[in-house]
Amino acid sequence: MWSDLNGLSHGRYVPERRLHEHGHHAVTTLTMTIEREILPVDGYAADVGFPDLTTVPLAETRRPGWEPDTDVVIADLEFQGEPLALGPRNALKRAVEAWRALGYEPMLGFEMEFYVMQPDADAPGGFGPLRIPSHRVYGVGMGGDNTGLMFDMFDAAEHIGLDVEGIMGEFHPGQMELNMKYGPAMDAADRAFICKEMTREIAAAKGYCATYMGRPIAEYVGSGLHVNFSLSPVEGGHNAFDDKSAEYGLSSLARQCLGGLIAHHEGIAALSAPTVNSYKRLIPGIIAGYWANWGLDNRISTYRVPGERGASTRIENRMPCGSANPYLAAAAMLNAALLGVVDGLDCGDPQVGDGDAEPNTDRHTPHTLWDALDAYEADSLLCEAMGADLTRCFVTIRRDEVARWQATGNEFSVEDVTAWELNEYLPFY
Repeated sequence: MWSDLNGLSHGRYVPERRLHEHGHHAVTTLTMTIEREILPVDGYAADVGFPDLTTVPLAETRRPGWEPDTDVVIADLEFQGEPLALGPRNALKRAVEAWRALGYEPMLGFEMEFYVMQPDADAPGGFGPLRIPSHRVYGVGMGGDNTGLMFDMFDAAEHIGLDVEGIMGEFHPGQMELNMKYGPAMDAADRAFICKEMTREIAAAKGYCATYMGRPIAEYVGSGLHVNFSLSPVEGGHNAFDDKSAEYGLSSLARQCLGGLIAHHEGIAALSAPTVNSYKRLIPGIIAGYWANWGLDNRISTYRVPGERGASTRIENRMPCGSANPYLAAAAMLNAALLGVVDGLDCGDPQVGDGDAEPNTDRHTPHTLWDALDAYEADSLLCEAMGADLTRCFVTIRRDEVARWQATGNEFSVEDVTAWELNEYLPFY
């Protein structure tokens, strides 16, 4: 399996005896929309004859799969003998290597939120809200799931070694959250990528739809892909974000990382919230990652520092949409944090107060995907860190999506989810 720039998986079934062999597939996998339209990205499309990329199976990523007698292996992508510049996993690898050059190993932990929806022939996309009369927040048993899927997903996640911390019901009926133990960035992102595929396929096998859309139901809260981030010294040692002698117990390194995230907040959005629908979640008042601020165990802020210290000191990035590509969302976060260290930025004062408190900033995520793309392209440092070719291709794909949305004539509103969004996104996200 490997990821494209839409966050979707591609792959092939191979006999075990051929696991060591490299595959060859058209590089246009990385220049396609979800509708399979090949976009004219110079150097990777028709202008060069649709050449091959090379898939390199990584034996160390092999784990049991959820299909009969099938294991899952992540593949790296190469092009003309070099790492494919467009590859999302390669983008995260570059970000990790940049941190390693400073002597730190990035550690990540992903929280996966998604909705299970039930068949509804009259609903756009063919699925509607799941009805759980006794639903409650953090529900288990009949309070969280009446389909049996929660146990199925838990068992599958344990079987394939995703290192699950837990699974539970979330805020509205049908919404679930599966959390995985933190670990080195590449392995954590691989597990998040696999988790999405596994949960959607298990739900589909029972006739349901598991969707990571940012906000599939207008009356319900959205789904995020929260990314927890810390740094450990490469040579081993204590969590580099923890400093008992410092204010709030946070090291200067942690404060500079927060400073970088805040400074590049608007630019991060396009890579963290990649669909038109994503921006129906990123609004004030529903404790998603909207404001460009940080807080101490405060969910109003985008960059939350939970109360634990010591080995558990971390930054939780609450901006990424459930539909985000785990590799790209993580790479954008690591790169922005690193820019904060390079530029010696400080994070300033934390957000305080409850949901009625006045935000301590007037900066926030862009309100639409097209505005987010403008903000990303205007952030030259972040674009450079992500890579020129990847940026060019990613923006081309997302601009095409914006054009298709605008061609519908729908007016963008956070108050409703259109039939176009459900028909467009439910089959894939």
